[in-house]
Amino acid sequence: MRRLIFFGGAGFLLLFVLSFAKPASAASSTMYTWTPSKLYKTATGAAYSGYVNSGTAVTVYSKSGKRYKVKTGGKTGYIYAYNLTSSKVKKEDYFGSKIYKQAAGGPYVASVPAGKMMYIKMEATKNGMYLAHVIGTGYSGYVDKTHFIKPVVKYTWMPSKLYTSATGNSYKKTIKDGQKVSVFNGSHGRYQVKAGSSSGYIYANNLTGTLAKKTVYVSSKLYTTSSHTKYTAVIRPNKQVYVKESTQNMSHVCVVGTAQSGWIYTSHFTKPAPAAGGTTSTPKTTAGTSQTGSSTAGGTTAGTATGSTSGSASGITGSAAATSGTTATTATGNTGSGSASATTATGNTGSGSASGTTATGNTGSGSASGTTATSNTGSGSASGTTATGNTGSGSASGTTATGNTGSGSTSGTAATGSTGAAAASATTAKGLDVSHYQTLTQSSFNLMKRQGYSFVILKATEGTGYTDSKFYTYYKYARNAGLSVHAYHMIGNSTTAPAQHIAEAKHFYQVLAQTKASTGYAFTGYAFEDIEPTGTNSITTTWWANAAPACAGYFLNEMQALGQAKVGIYAGYFNWKSYLEGHTDTWPGNTKIWLARYNTTLGTNADVWQYTETGTIDGITGHFDLDISYDPDFKKFFQKKRREAILAVLILLPSASGPAYGLIVEIFPACRSKPPPCIPVCCRLRPIMHCKLVHSSVLAKRLKRVIRHPQIRGFF
Repeated sequence: MRRLIFFGGAGFLLLFVLSFAKPASAASSTMYTWTPSKLYKTATGAAYSGYVNSGTAVTVYSKSGKRYKVKTGGKTGYIYAYNLTSSKVKKEDYFGSKIYKQAAGGPYVASVPAGKMMYIKMEATKNGMYLAHVIGTGYSGYVDKTHFIKPVVKYTWMPSKLYTSATGNSYKKTIKDGQKVSVFNGSHGRYQVKAGSSSGYIYANNLTGTLAKKTVYVSSKLYTTSSHTKYTAVIRPNKQVYVKESTQNMSHVCVVGTAQSGWIYTSHFTKPAPAAGGTTSTPKTTAGTSQTGSSTAGGTTAGTATGSTSGSASGITGSAAATSGTTATTATGNTGSGSASATTATGNTGSGSASGTTATGNTGSGSASGTTATSNTGSGSASGTTATGNTGSGSASGTTATGNTGSGSTSGTAATGSTGAAAASATTAKGLDVSHYQTLTQSSFNLMKRQGYSFVILKATEGTGYTDSKFYTYYKYARNAGLSVHAYHMIGNSTTAPAQHIAEAKHFYQVLAQTKASTGYAFTGYAFEDIEPTGTNSITTTWWANAAPACAGYFLNEMQALGQAKVGIYAGYFNWKSYLEGHTDTWPGNTKIWLARYNTTLGTNADVWQYTETGTIDGITGHFDLDISYDPDFKKFFQKKRREAILAVLILLPSASGPAYGLIVEIFPACRSKPPPCIPVCCRLRPIMHCKLVHSSVLAKRLKRVIRHPQIRGFF
């Protein structure tokens, strides 16, 4: 009986203890308040004993209805389950956010600046939004979760619209180029950004991670793509640009302070070296046929000296004009403003002038002339058979003018190593190269010829199937105008397989072979292969280094095998110097070299120099690639073909008072079917009366009475 009582008492005690034990499901469960919460006294009542701050850890015992029974800070009570989260997550709002009532957006309770800290209820993430509480405030609601990602700093390299959404066309304003923005996320090709106090969306393409500001030192075409085939504008020298990226020797830029953007040659960021005399730029072929720089060369003897003895001048400095004479045998060390003339004049200083057979070391503003003029410096002038090393604004004339520097002019058969803006001389030929990107007419080519251009190089083909749409038209116009016409082929594929380059050569040759049938003129010029990256031919640095010379050889040799004897290569200066020069042993021996370098000097040997891509021609809209040929064959070709292009017609004009007047009419081929309004007519038979312009309507009637007169001799 006692044992029963004992166990009975123990059972009662056990039941009593168990009645106060914590529920198993709620034991030691820790949660956190993500938002400030009332600590209610009961599970259902409205009375509460105080507030629990956000971010506070609480021990949860059980759940009753919508509230948990909790204990925190020694107090026990009830908190709404909605206010509790399983993990304590504290994040910074980097963007500055609206606190929405619903995850779908719509009405919002507050807008807070960037930098605010918030507690997040991770379990309640919906529609890309966090349920959050702004610490230290009474604001809780939904916030865009991307606003808690630390932004990446980027820059606008060009003016950019700040759109209100990731997809719409509505925008708030335009952000200037060169501005720093904070980038948060991307969608539909746009980034969500914050620029200052403004936020919105900017196209990803308008942003760059590193803002590079550079100066363009030479005139540069602004191409639409890195393949540099079509351009929209021209950047003038010393303009500053923001650079987004660079590839294949091209850079993607925007002109600072404008909306002009595109691709230019990366080499245009290199400041040209100061002009220097000597033989810095000695073009290929004949030593007496080169002229570069701002000086000009022309003629055989064109000096500024006068007198019975026009000798030599060395080391001359000054601006005075030369005088001459044979008054004295020797004049040495003359100083002051007096003048001295002698067979030998040495070491003259001051403003005096000296002339004679030899004049050496003259300094000041005086000038000297003679057979040999060497190392002249200053603004003085020197003339003679040989003028060498002239520096300054002075002029030198003679059979040979070498090493000229500055703005002076040199004239003679040879002008070597001169620096400054390129200029054609009597022994060089001016030219240009064009394609379908230029809109030209017959009148355009006529203007070129009248302005002294001798040759034009036309784009004919590219790859194995493309033919320039204007090649035949422009070829006919150019030949009609009396220009020397050549063609180039753009390399279409950088494969190392010989078959590809042979196929391209065959395509080029076939197009040239059709020139006669398409224009009435056979192709008799040079055929160049243009080797440069286009964005489609996949030319890389590796290809340049390992395969370029061999691939060019395949092309050139195939052209000659097909019957095109005159061949050449076009390349940029840096690619030529880095990869091609010295590796031409597999090329035909007569290969012409055409180099592009937009600089004050070419700096190497070449047959043709393309010295600018922003040249202009009076009377013709647009910009042109301008060239100078150092090869006399270009000049000879022009002169020879000009005569062949002329049709000569004899017109007999009866006269009642005497012999007939014989007129020879020179008509270019383009005028045969449709003569221009006026055609030049010259009297060639006796009696010679006059030369005049005959209107085409009159000429058309007179052409019916064309005869061959026995007194006529050769026309040319």
